[in-house]
Amino acid sequence: MQTSTLTTLLGDTWFGAGLPVSARAKMAAVGSLAEVPVGTVLIREGARCESIGVVVDGRVAIRLGLPGHEERTVLTIEPGDVFGWSAVLPPSIATSTCVTVSPSRVILFDGVGLGMAMAAEPELAAVVYQRLLIVVARRLSATRVQLLDLYRTAAEP
Repeated sequence: MQTSTLTTLLGDTWFGAGLPVSARAKMAAVGSLAEVPVGTVLIREGARCESIGVVVDGRVAIRLGLPGHEERTVLTIEPGDVFGWSAVLPPSIATSTCVTVSPSRVILFDGVGLGMAMAAEPELAAVVYQRLLIVVARRLSATRVQLLDLYRTAAEP
């Protein structure tokens, strides 16, 4: 797929819309569009995380392994959201499993290639990491709400 097409697709997501066109183009240079069927494991918890991805269409479940139990979905992400940020954070080991729960299209960015591009261009690193921090903050907020619901007493509304 052409870099210009990926640049446009990325710009149509909430994650990419906040990035300068030049940053999206540099990311697109190490990216590819993948069509993935339901049930596809994109990233496996504890394994090397090779790609960071942005959901274009579809839904991806983020699951955590629980000792002695099956994995549990802790969050389902929608178009525009990011998965696999571990790919650009050494040692690049996935902290969750990501599985498609509907047929999906995702942009996958090679973690090594994107890491090298960010190391070579601090301006690119600054804008990408800033957007990733927004993703992390959104996830922490969602987790906080889940925990509040989980530990709310029956008497509380």
